[in-house]
Amino acid sequence: MSCTVLDVLILADLHYTALARHACASPRRQAPLATMLVQKALARLRQQGVKPGLIVLLGDLVDDGEAPAAAADLARLAGELLKTGIRVLAVPGNHDGDPARVAQLFDSSPGLHLIDGYGFLLFHDQRLDGDRYTRPAEALDRPAAVARRHPGLPLIALQHNPLHPAIDRAYPYLPDNADAIIASYGAARVTLSLSGHYHAGQPLHAHRGVRYATTPALAEAPFSFQHLRLEGSRFELTTHTLQLPVPGLCDVHCHTEFAYCATTVSAGANRLLAEQLGLQTLCLTEHAFHLYFPREIAWTYNWQRDRGLADAVWNHDPRRGRMAAYRAFAAAQRGPGVRLGLEVDLMAGGDLLLHPDDAAGWDLLVGAIHEIDIVKRGETPQDEMERLFMRDLERLLTYPIQVLAHPFRIFTRHAMAKPEHLYRDVAARLARAGVAAEINFHTNQPEPAFIRACLDQGARLALGSDAHSIEEVGDFHAHLALLRESGLAWDDLARHLYAPA
Repeated sequence: MSCTVLDVLILADLHYTALARHACASPRRQAPLATMLVQKALARLRQQGVKPGLIVLLGDLVDDGEAPAAAADLARLAGELLKTGIRVLAVPGNHDGDPARVAQLFDSSPGLHLIDGYGFLLFHDQRLDGDRYTRPAEALDRPAAVARRHPGLPLIALQHNPLHPAIDRAYPYLPDNADAIIASYGAARVTLSLSGHYHAGQPLHAHRGVRYATTPALAEAPFSFQHLRLEGSRFELTTHTLQLPVPGLCDVHCHTEFAYCATTVSAGANRLLAEQLGLQTLCLTEHAFHLYFPREIAWTYNWQRDRGLADAVWNHDPRRGRMAAYRAFAAAQRGPGVRLGLEVDLMAGGDLLLHPDDAAGWDLLVGAIHEIDIVKRGETPQDEMERLFMRDLERLLTYPIQVLAHPFRIFTRHAMAKPEHLYRDVAARLARAGVAAEINFHTNQPEPAFIRACLDQGARLALGSDAHSIEEVGDFHAHLALLRESGLAWDDLARHLYAPA
């Protein structure tokens, strides 16, 4: 039987609660975060070049399926998953209420689901009293019957309750007839059995010829999910965590709903997510040119060539566009673990686009070279671009900025090669100015050689998500991997990373 490679995103115990009039009983469950955590799980796999062909939900999609408006939460969660275009299989859990509600939105029918040459066996075990479950006799016979009809088909069994090993708790995590279920899987030569329900999870292990794993709960720290790669009779199961593995980190560059380029970020959601993911400091750092100018002027970058555009805002509008509104909004966000900043560019004449009355009150200024006044896309040669970049860098470094945003990204945006011969020079200038170089993966690929040049020259580094969507907030997985690749040890991070006071 021909089997293709199939990548599967495994999610368990989301316990989503947003509109439902229900208070979650466990303070460990971050029930409102489920849709954001789903986005982040998908983004993590995309970062690694993985495009899932299937999403599997192992139950407890909502925290109380019988609560008023729980159906609306289930629909919202379904929308977040189904809009991806990826097929979804869902096993109802003990918190989900009537399985028919799950079936209205997801493919959750018990039995065999043939997908890309693999057989996924879904089970709805029968509730007894309380949270005790059992598997009926006809369902116990199903694996063997499927194996007879489809010899050689790799079988993956999906159920909410874990089966093996036993869990030393008074609560009945395992079905009453778990031993009979295990025997049925062994007889059918099931390849893999996946369960949820036990929030701590259980690692992959073999028992009587079958591999068993319990996926940890997405709803509780460290916010885990799993990636299953199937390749014929072979498979690999990897557990990922969304919570940061290193304490004390700072995100110097996170956008808000005030950015014209923002999609799903908002200051409130950013703060909540950053705290739960273990960020010590989140900097809400907004584009100054988005605050001064309306969208149709901001994106032309004509303010880099025509000083009159800035003068018109500064001299004739007492609120200076949306700057006054943003300052008031941002001030309400400042608190423990939250700092405020601006991302500032050069305007016509090489001056900083920042009115003198707007210069005070920020915890940091992040300097950026998004465009250069006299560069013409597709016409300016590489050597001239390099000269102008160094000119504007020197101008920026005369101002009180603390971080240089996405160094060298402008070259990629103009379909040019990043000038590796300038790495050491730029790092040395940053070190002399006391300005940190941002590590930024937003539409950008930082170069390990430049990071090493900064370390060699004594320039500090800054971690920036440059988050425009909620999936980017507090995601430093790639940043930390790059620092490891550059030879920086975890216990040496504090000495090399910038964070505002």
